[in-house]
Amino acid sequence: MRLPLCEPGYVGRSPTLDASRLINFYPELSPKTSKGPVALIGTPGLSLWTSAGASVVRGMHVFKGLLFVVVAGQLYSITALGVVSASLGQLTTSTGRVLMSDNALTVAGAGGNQLMITDGVNGYVYNVNTAAFSTISGGGWPGNPIALAYIDGYFVVAPSGSMTGYASDLYDGTTWNSLSESPVSAVADFIQGIANLQQQLWFIKQYSSECWFDAGTSPSVGFPFQRQTNAVFDFGTPAPASISRGSNGIFFLLSPRENDSGGMLGAAYISGQTFTPEQIVPPPIAYLWSQYSTVSDAFGYCYADGGHEFWVLTFPTANATWCYDATTKFWHERSGWTGNPYATARHVSNCYANFNGLHLVGDYESGNIYQMSGNTYQDIGDPIVSTRVFQPVYDAKNLSNLFFKRFILDLETGVGNSLAPSPSAALSWSDDGGHTWSSDYLASIGKQGEYRARAIWRRLGCSRSRTFRVSISDPVKKVLIGAYAE
Repeated sequence: MRLPLCEPGYVGRSPTLDASRLINFYPELSPKTSKGPVALIGTPGLSLWTSAGASVVRGMHVFKGLLFVVVAGQLYSITALGVVSASLGQLTTSTGRVLMSDNALTVAGAGGNQLMITDGVNGYVYNVNTAAFSTISGGGWPGNPIALAYIDGYFVVAPSGSMTGYASDLYDGTTWNSLSESPVSAVADFIQGIANLQQQLWFIKQYSSECWFDAGTSPSVGFPFQRQTNAVFDFGTPAPASISRGSNGIFFLLSPRENDSGGMLGAAYISGQTFTPEQIVPPPIAYLWSQYSTVSDAFGYCYADGGHEFWVLTFPTANATWCYDATTKFWHERSGWTGNPYATARHVSNCYANFNGLHLVGDYESGNIYQMSGNTYQDIGDPIVSTRVFQPVYDAKNLSNLFFKRFILDLETGVGNSLAPSPSAALSWSDDGGHTWSSDYLASIGKQGEYRARAIWRRLGCSRSRTFRVSISDPVKKVLIGAYAE
């Protein structure tokens, strides 16, 4: 019998019901004429691109042909060759995530010169033309900014624990008029994040959201934006940093409004056309997340690569990273190396930027910046353990014993290289619903050029219900096409 490669890719409420998992593999749909309807592709690896210090990379942003990064309390710029500048300015904080935005291209002599940074305590502006770094103060600046966006020439922020939005002067993040503010208070909950989606200004709150438009009001007179008619929605987010732009929309952890309060339902995607959140998390994953002690610190980023659009979502306290593929609508887990091939941990990435055609991520433990590539098969020298735990195989008619003659893994073989001259795949299984597992049994997946190699395991005993697990940890190209139990 042929085992499904990717559906589902997550454990249910009980491993006895379904122990299925998809770790460091993502599905890719194939044409109908292909050997299989879907393949599993190994997730990208990491190699060191440059380093900007010994502390955490708190945020990255591309502006004016440079990559700007905040490491600890310092702002740096990095060239396309990876050359790191001296410090461009010092923040008053040295930990926690930062938000970064810029005032776009120069229009009629205005804009194109300011990078704005917020750290939850202060706001800062770096002028790329004059190299001046300043802390925002005075006027209508609110302080304690938890949310930041740029739209139509204005920086827009919201303070922590607030239901008010504030806008800067046109193209100038250093000047904030005290009249340029407005309550965002159709529902009495606090603003969590702000997003510019198709020239619409979204205020995403704790369990409600509002969509605003540019009304043309001068900041010297009032807030430049107004709420659209009938544009108050009963959904928000418990995790401000989960709000991520990608795939022509916004992704975020979803908290629905329930009698003027909210609870974590899962995750949602919303586009500028529908105004209706699409729940993108199946109940088993939402249940797993609900068991995490903390979800408010979750953060996400989006990137597109190889025809796929990914949303990478990390739960730092839970030490877990999940990834949604908006192209195929499938979820998978991404895990860093733990020293135990079957233990998972959060991915090393703390932030992301697409710079000079490279996918770059900042380290959550150091100032290192890594290039993420599907042609790299290790994470900075550590193994990437790609694992598929299949759905249980059993006699659906009367739960009789099944005798397993052999297990065949169909995959691209002959992928050995200098790092792994004789790569192998490991097979193990569970006969008690995924609670305990057998030892690993290895099968070769071919030295370089051995394209006719076959990964087969024989004489596998019997069981009333068996869950197979396949993993590949060698640093080689990983493309799984099918799996068969006889």
